[in-house]
Amino acid sequence: MPSPVEIAVDTYIRAAQERDPTLRRKLLEACFAPDGRMVTRTREVRGHAAIAAEFDRFAADPAAVGVRLTSVVDAVGNTFRYRSVIDRRDGSSLEFFDAGEIDASGRISVLLLFAGPLRDAEQP
Repeated sequence: MPSPVEIAVDTYIRAAQERDPTLRRKLLEACFAPDGRMVTRTREVRGHAAIAAEFDRFAADPAAVGVRLTSVVDAVGNTFRYRSVIDRRDGSSLEFFDAGEIDASGRISVLLLFAGPLRDAEQP
C-alpha cells in the first residue's frame, strides 16, 4: 500500500500530465496544502490558485509535450525526491530534480524545483 507521501507525489505528477483544467485543479487541490509552496531558484508560488495558474500556463505551452518521471520516487517519512523531464515538441527535454515535504494532512507543503542536471563532482 502506498504511503501518504507516495500518494501526494503520484497525484502531483498526474496533475502535471492532465490536460483538462477542471480535473487538473481537483488533482492539485488533493495533493497540495491550501498554502503549499512551489519554490524555484528565482521565485515562489504559493496557494492553490497560484499553483493552478502555473499549471495552466504549462498546459498551454505549445512546445511542451508532457512530463515524465526519470527515477523512482524516493519517499521516506514526510519527505520525497525524484527526477523528471519535460519533453518538448522539438525532441529536446528539460531535466528537473524535485524534492519536498508533505504536511500532517498528507498534502505537499513545499516543493523545491531544480531545473537542469546536476554536475558531477570533480575528482581529486
